[in-house]
Amino acid sequence: MLVRVIHDNEILPALHLAWEVYASEIAPLQRPEAVAGFQQFIRYDSILPSVQRGELTLFGAWEGRELCGVSGIDHRGAIRLFYVRKHWQRKGIGRALMQSMCQFCSQTLVITRITAKVFPSAVAALTGLGMRETAPVQNLGTDTFVPMEMMISPGAMQPGRNRKKTIVIAGCAAILCIALILLLAGMVYHEARRVAERSRTYDYEMPFELDPYGGYGEEGDEFDWYDWYGEDFFGGGEEEESLSGIDLIPEYEESGLSFEVREESYLESPDDTKTTYIDFEVYYPQIEGLGDAGLQEKINTELKDCAMETVGRIYEDPDPEIKERVIGEEYPVIADYVKYKVTYLSEDYLSVVFEDYSYEGSEEAFYVGLRTKNISLKDGTVYEVRDIVDLRGAFIDEWLAGMRSEAETDSLLSELDAGELTEALSGSDTQGDVYLPAF
Repeated sequence: MLVRVIHDNEILPALHLAWEVYASEIAPLQRPEAVAGFQQFIRYDSILPSVQRGELTLFGAWEGRELCGVSGIDHRGAIRLFYVRKHWQRKGIGRALMQSMCQFCSQTLVITRITAKVFPSAVAALTGLGMRETAPVQNLGTDTFVPMEMMISPGAMQPGRNRKKTIVIAGCAAILCIALILLLAGMVYHEARRVAERSRTYDYEMPFELDPYGGYGEEGDEFDWYDWYGEDFFGGGEEEESLSGIDLIPEYEESGLSFEVREESYLESPDDTKTTYIDFEVYYPQIEGLGDAGLQEKINTELKDCAMETVGRIYEDPDPEIKERVIGEEYPVIADYVKYKVTYLSEDYLSVVFEDYSYEGSEEAFYVGLRTKNISLKDGTVYEVRDIVDLRGAFIDEWLAGMRSEAETDSLLSELDAGELTEALSGSDTQGDVYLPAF
């Protein structure tokens, strides 16, 4: 059995597992409002940003290629998910996931307390894993739970075969630390204060019937719904966000514009599908208040079509390859999540970048796309790389050197010669949609 942190492209299968266990064994005992709240919590577009910002870490347990169980813990040590497939329950999966979370809290988060809000029927199971009740049964809205916690020692959660060696090393380290403290008390004191300040702002065999919104922060904190849905959990407050993807791209907007940019969305998640998981959340900008109504419609159509490109290809008018993949999969998945950023906006010009995460028929067929639209707001002209840059000779060499420098490898794009690179950057489909320019 392998237990490790779940990668971004494995999040959706993990959420499917959590819902599968919850729906079959927990939801029948819950009120509809509680089930709806859990569904909202485990939405991919809610979980992914939290994982990318380091606010939530997911763990998976695999036996061969099968994902057997999943757990999740936030940056304050509160367990948020803990589910094991029915046929893998009572086989040590839960204990292995718990050990991995304890190790992570001790060695990465540098915290010594794990908390959870547990359904009463699961209290005995978690007690067996080392957690203890901190209060009697609580009722909050539609939820009934028991607050539980477990104290862990920094660095203590090591694999069993290394414990004796760890104890010896720890003993030697303790003696050395005592000597250093006596010799350098002042320096250690100030360094300890600095480390403590940094740690406070660190951003970084059954289904256990844990409340998915579970856990308290510090001792005595009162749980608040806003703590999950508001800014406090999703990167607000005083904690510094870690930006990634298109959020890192700088942006410019001219002041005093004569028009506005509003957001539109395509949301589709049908409940009546029997076998295929279908979920779409696509967001895109639209211009409003442009003097020329015809021009405005043309620009808005370009923006919407760019955002919806994957939806059309895998859902509205699916390619034959997608259809075959869906038919051949035991658990087919058709999903697309698109967000955008307006990177440049003036009276004359609009530049938008779209980031696209898609599952195209199966959990394994996961793709990340990057598309752009650069449009003149005077006549609707759409600009491509070839319209701006002379793609001959020197530019290709300089561009390729820059790309390899950023990637820190000279092997990047070595499979293409200069002519093929020129074709790719000019918008030609050189090798079946593998090389397409995002300008």
